[in-house]
Amino acid sequence: MTKFSLCAGIAALTLLAACGEAPPPAVNITTVEVDNSTNVTVPEPAAEPAGNAAVTNTAEAAAPAVALASDGLTIVLDSGSTRHANFGMARDVVVPMVSAGLGKPTGTGRNEECGQGPMDFVDFKGGLDLEFQDGKFVGWDVDGREKGGYTTMNGIGVGSTLKELRAAFGGVTAENTSLGDEFGAGDLGGLLTSLKPDATITHLWAGSTCQFR
Repeated sequence: MTKFSLCAGIAALTLLAACGEAPPPAVNITTVEVDNSTNVTVPEPAAEPAGNAAVTNTAEAAAPAVALASDGLTIVLDSGSTRHANFGMARDVVVPMVSAGLGKPTGTGRNEECGQGPMDFVDFKGGLDLEFQDGKFVGWDVDGREKGGYTTMNGIGVGSTLKELRAAFGGVTAENTSLGDEFGAGDLGGLLTSLKPDATITHLWAGSTCQFR
């Protein structure tokens, strides 16, 4: 039998390479029989890129999160649904709810000297502290030391400016107190770097917290 190949195609590939142009994707070569007498060399179709089939699997589902609120905390699950932990709810209910969004607590404690009476604390990653009194959720506190990135649903958190705070909440007050440059926005409170419009929030809290004035 006589064999022949597509020499012209191979020559064209060689010419392109010599001119500095990138050659087209490599093809597999196979030999097939034609009319039981002549073998012809023809290219096989290039395989589909394996990565295309997995494109939809590359993005992980959004991680659960916790949003700050003046009356408690909002837990945003990866499904997009939300649950709200209100002040006054039992500790045994609130801690598992928040753990569903942030993982297990990083620590617990108790302060016998708070002005409101003894308070218990449950700490979570990112500097979020939950405060309990008589087994009830009464407040939360967060600062920027651990850069947790917690914010309210409208985007206010540690690092936001006083100007942004005023735009997001009505009736914001800002004054120098025994704690420092302090602001109030309804039931939301915290500390600022100064009282200027571009001052940033350094500490944020809501509810009943153990503040020493």
